[in-house]
Formats: sequence, C-alpha cells, structure tokens
Amino acid sequence: MPYDPARDPLRGLAASLSSPARNLALLAPSDTADLDPYAKAVWVYVPEDVSGGVATVRVTPVGAGDAQTVDIRALPGLQPLPPVQVRRVWATGTSAGISLYALSDR
Repeated sequence: MPYDPARDPLRGLAASLSSPARNLALLAPSDTADLDPYAKAVWVYVPEDVSGGVATVRVTPVGAGDAQTVDIRALPGLQPLPPVQVRRVWATGTSAGISLYALSDR
C-alpha cells in the first residue's frame, strides 16, 4: 500500500529537532562517506554479548571539522545517542556487532 498523506496527521509539521523523524534507516559505518542525509538522531542497539559489555560509536557531528570525532559509549540494549545531528558514523572506532539507525526528515 502506498503512502497516503490523508492518513498522516503530522505531514505539515515543520522539520525541527523536536519534531518526529520522517525516515528511519539502518546505517553502515564508513570511514570515507558522510550520511545522506545527515542524521537528525542516531539510535544504537548493543547486544548483551558485545565484548566488554560496552560498545563504542565514533561519530562526527554536523558542525565539526572533518578530522573531529567523538567516541560515545553505549551499554547493552536499544538507546538513542546524545541529541546531536550526526554527519558520519565511523567504521574505525565503532564496535562490531552493534546495529545503528539513522533518523532523518527525508
């Protein structure tokens, strides 16, 4: 069944950090490619059996320079990363075996 705008009560809502995301996509970390579009938010699922019990997600925020990265630690379970727009999730420095989801407005 195709998208039906008549059934979407939020279709006219302006895009903002506090508005609900319009798209959710599984993302693959990359050391060379930025996200397209940049993520409004990123959620991470860390399985119980991740090495050491804590995962690391290395990101570059939208406003940061190309060489700037931030390592964010995540405990097992499904959780949002801190509320910041992300333009790249790095393969190097990001724990293996986790699932990452990008939220965006398009």
